[in-house]
Amino acid sequence: MNEIVLIKPKTFEDSKRIVNSVVEEKILHIDLTSTDKKISQRILDFISGAIYIKGATLLNPTENVFLSVPKAVNCLWSDEEKEYSKSNTVDLRYDEEEEIKPNF
Repeated sequence: MNEIVLIKPKTFEDSKRIVNSVVEEKILHIDLTSTDKKISQRILDFISGAIYIKGATLLNPTENVFLSVPKAVNCLWSDEEKEYSKSNTVDLRYDEEEEIKPNF
């Protein structure tokens, strides 16, 4: 049975607890509504690697709220009884335009 972890991170240090839950394949509800915008971005950047490696899906059901769903779990809309559409998933690939390239 999968556990659901509700977390409302306040600092970047909370990222470690989030990553541990991703590794343990728990369902995560991450509420960033009251977290500083820069810290929120750092948290998302940090946890995205673990989510990608574990093959989980990161959903964005509403502004500043994210849901990490393990690969083996299906997520359904309660109203429509259908799977989340791709438009609600967060793309975990890095932005190639912001890639840092070394100068030689």
